[in-house]
Amino acid sequence: MKNFFPALLALGAVTLSACSTAPAPASLPTESQTVTGSEKAFAGLSDQIVYGTVTNTTNRPYQVSVTPYNQMSGGWCGGTLLSSTWVLTAAHCVEGQSTSSMRVRAGINDLTTSGGQLRTASQIIIHPYYSGAESGYDIALIRVGTAFTMGSTVQTAALPGSGAESVLDVNGKYATVSGWGLTENGTYSNRALREVSIPITPTGSDCGSRPGNTICGKYYQGKDSCNGDSGGPLAARYNSKFYVLGIVSYGPAECRGYGIYTRVNGYINWIYQQTGISAQ
Repeated sequence: MKNFFPALLALGAVTLSACSTAPAPASLPTESQTVTGSEKAFAGLSDQIVYGTVTNTTNRPYQVSVTPYNQMSGGWCGGTLLSSTWVLTAAHCVEGQSTSSMRVRAGINDLTTSGGQLRTASQIIIHPYYSGAESGYDIALIRVGTAFTMGSTVQTAALPGSGAESVLDVNGKYATVSGWGLTENGTYSNRALREVSIPITPTGSDCGSRPGNTICGKYYQGKDSCNGDSGGPLAARYNSKFYVLGIVSYGPAECRGYGIYTRVNGYINWIYQQTGISAQ
C-alpha cells in the first residue's frame, strides 16, 4: 500500500502511490456531495496492504482516499483527516497535480462505489524543501473546498505532541498503517480498506540509510504497506485518541517490511503555520 520512490530503486525500493491505471467511474458525484452506497509516473508498482486484514472506516475514521478525479476507483493515495477541511498526505501524491483535479473521499470502504463523502481540493501545500522522498520532507497538506461532515465513519486524527510522541514513537512499539494498496496476492484492495500492525522505530538502523524525520517500519512476518498506500496514515491510539505518527512514503519494491514513513512530529510547527492545527 506504499508508493516507493525511484531514488531507492538501487536498493529495490519505490514510492508507494497507486501506479496502476484505474478506470474512471461512469459518472462522478459533484463537489461537496455526500453519496451512498493512474497511471502515475512510477513504472512497475502495485497497490495494497501486505499480510494485513480487512478493516473499515468505522475502525479507521481518519482514513481518506486522495486521488485525481479520473482515478477515484483505483486508489491513488491515502491521507489523514486532521480537521473538517484539512488532510495530511505525502508530497509525492500531489506533486504536479492541480487543485481542480484532486479529490478527497472520506467515510468509504469500497473505492469502486460512489459511497462516502467526496470533496474537491481548494489548496495544495507541499513542503518547500521537498525534492523527492529520498531527500525527506515527503509531506503535503490539502484543504478541501467544503467541510466534511463528522460522524461514526468520518473523524479526525490528532497530531502527536511531545507527550504522545514519547510514548508512541519509540523502539519496540507497534503502529497501524492502513490503505487500499496492493496485497500479498499482487491484486488491488480497492474494494476493501485494509490495515496492518507493524513494529516501528524512530532511530533504529533496520531500514538502513534514510532521511531525517522518518520512522522505520521494521520487518515483521512479511507485513507491510505497499503501492497505493502512499500518503496514508501510520497511527496509534493513546488516551482514547488516534494519533497520526507517520505518512506512508517509500519502501522495498517487494513490500516486505522496512518501509519508510515521514515522521509527523518533526513537522508539527510547519503544519500549524499552514493550518492553525496544534499538536495534542
